[in-house]
Amino acid sequence: MESQPIDEAIDRYVRERMTRGAKEAKARFLSYVHLRYRGGEATEFLEKTSRMVRYYINFFRVMINPLKGPELAFFATAVSMAIFGGLMTIDPEEQNLGFFLLSGALVHGWNIISVVLKKWCDLSVLIAIYREILSLAEGELRESTPA
Repeated sequence: MESQPIDEAIDRYVRERMTRGAKEAKARFLSYVHLRYRGGEATEFLEKTSRMVRYYINFFRVMINPLKGPELAFFATAVSMAIFGGLMTIDPEEQNLGFFLLSGALVHGWNIISVVLKKWCDLSVLIAIYREILSLAEGELRESTPA
């Protein structure tokens, strides 16, 4: 079984969850699974969905860390430019250039912080939605497998 139908089902669930809520997203996900796949295929689809969602959750947990992306390097550059701009403001001949450099570094540093916070919030919401998909798929697997 290819991973493309699984990715499409996951993306569809995320879009439905964001726009229409959890109940409708769950109902549409389950109806998609049961209409497209029968018996063993549905079980296989749900197992692969569970594995793929676990992988995505682990991947997003790594991505959520600001120390793992380029943002840390950009922020360090902004801090070093702010320090250099602050030092330039001491010299009267380079004072204007130092103010421009300091103010630009502060603006870009704040922008990087806001981007990191937005990324953190978006990925946290996405991880929560993926956990819903995981519990939904595992719950459906428990119901479909005989005891």
